[in-house]
Amino acid sequence: MDRNESLELLRQQHAFPGVFAFRVVVKSGTGAQVVSALAAGAGVGAVVEDVTTRASSKGTYEALLVRMHIGSAEQVLDVYSLIPELTDVVTAM
Repeated sequence: MDRNESLELLRQQHAFPGVFAFRVVVKSGTGAQVVSALAAGAGVGAVVEDVTTRASSKGTYEALLVRMHIGSAEQVLDVYSLIPELTDVVTAM
C-alpha cells in the first residue's frame, strides 16, 4: 500500500485532529525514551494523552499503548516511518 492509499484509509477510519493509539512492544526499561521519540516524530502540535504499559511474563519486554492527540493522518504516517529506526522497538501495530 502506498502513502496516498494509507492516508486515505486513515482519514476514512479516524477523525483528525483527534486521538490516535499507537501500540508498540519495546525492550524493558526503554518505554519512556520510545514515547518521547514517538512524540517528537509526530511533530508540532502532537500531545501524548496517556501511556499504558504492560510487562511481558518474564519482564524482558513491555507492551505500550500510546494515545496521542494528532493533527493529521500525515503525522500518523510520520510516526510509523520513524519506528523502524528505533532500536528498542521490537514490533508495532
